Amino acid sequence: MEPMANESAALQGTVIPGAAAARLRSPRARKELNPETADALIRRLCHLLDAGDFFGRNSSLPPLEKIAKLFLASAGDKDQSEFNCAVSPKVRQQVPLLFQAMAGVMEERTGLMIQSTAEINGEGFGRGLIYSGRVILVLKSLRAGFPFPFTSAEKTISYGVECIEEGMAFLEKYKELTSAHGLLSLEG
Repeated sequence: MEPMANESAALQGTVIPGAAAARLRSPRARKELNPETADALIRRLCHLLDAGDFFGRNSSLPPLEKIAKLFLASAGDKDQSEFNCAVSPKVRQQVPLLFQAMAGVMEERTGLMIQSTAEINGEGFGRGLIYSGRVILVLKSLRAGFPFPFTSAEKTISYGVECIEEGMAFLEKYKELTSAHGLLSLEG
């Protein structure tokens, strides 16, 4: 913490320890990822990438290498997306694939039919949506393509796991609220 801030806090009688001050300054504290969810997301993403690899040229690659080769954007793709607010073809590929993989993991976990849709225009504005019946579980707005394009597997998996956990938490909350009629009921 800044020396002046410490002095000001000391004068008021509220000194914040260094670790707590660092947490306050960081915009978002990173929590540990659920390894089971991360593994399921990697597996689902690899299945989707295999479906697009018509001749099976990359089927023998390990999962993270397959993601790096077929899914992740290069620095040039990222620069192309940032230049002139145009979206690179890599971003247009990443958005629906990642949302499909997240929906697949949630479907495996819940046993419900969970679907995804993603749209992005040429300037990078759009949305990604994961839903079940009439219930929207995850809704992410894309502005200038952000947070896409992903250039590292760690950031991709982290983003996907956070979205899955957000959707699962909302699903549990909604199940409790609609236990009388059922989750996919057309009533009330």
